[in-house]
Amino acid sequence: MKPTGKQKSMAIFFDALAHPRRMMLFHILRDAGQTGMAIHHLLNRTGLTPATLSFHLEKMQKGRIVKRTVKGREIWFTVNHGSFARLETL
Repeated sequence: MKPTGKQKSMAIFFDALAHPRRMMLFHILRDAGQTGMAIHHLLNRTGLTPATLSFHLEKMQKGRIVKRTVKGREIWFTVNHGSFARLETL
């Protein structure tokens, strides 16, 4: 027996949250609301290096935890609430 596509997708989702720094980022972005937060504000707020922040945000994007949006010259991140709605179908 092999995992279904849905099971694989959910494993990626949970893996994207399975780190203390990613949970911290999730809480910061959740509290920022629907407008989210620009990456330079996340850098200031967390004290993470650009490389570390980028690594964790990329992992969260792959897990569909966050959405990335370009607004002018800035990159913004918001929580992808649609992904959390899928949890109800487990």
